[in-house]
Amino acid sequence: MARVPGTESHSNRSGFTPGEAVRCRRSRANDERGLMDRRGFLTEVRTNRVCVLLDTKGHSIWLESDDVLSEPLPEGAPLETLRRAYTRLAGHRIEFDDEEGITVFSAGFPAEHLDDVRRMLGSRLAGLEVAAFGVHELAVHLRFPD
Repeated sequence: MARVPGTESHSNRSGFTPGEAVRCRRSRANDERGLMDRRGFLTEVRTNRVCVLLDTKGHSIWLESDDVLSEPLPEGAPLETLRRAYTRLAGHRIEFDDEEGITVFSAGFPAEHLDDVRRMLGSRLAGLEVAAFGVHELAVHLRFPD
């Protein structure tokens, strides 16, 4: 059965949720991929897999849930600030575009969370727009100065 965006459950068997900070486990597989001890946050979760955003440029990778551990990111790091904004916007998917900026997709959130995100990102934020995306999602476009 096909999924309709915005209607699927965003959790998995290991209990991970979008926006959760993680560290890639110390394993042979992660070492071979150059991921051992890399930190990031989960942008998407499926039943047994997670997508880990590794940096603010948009580099991410899909891994098995067992390949990551829940672990906080360093406070004040740019990736942690983006993670907090993503979580505040109840994001369940994110896209990066060199010209458009970052788009966080969400099923919805309270309007005052936009003010929180503006405060979090401060002078790094050049623009913030909210638009309907399809039938079930909101798209929050974050633009940053060059």
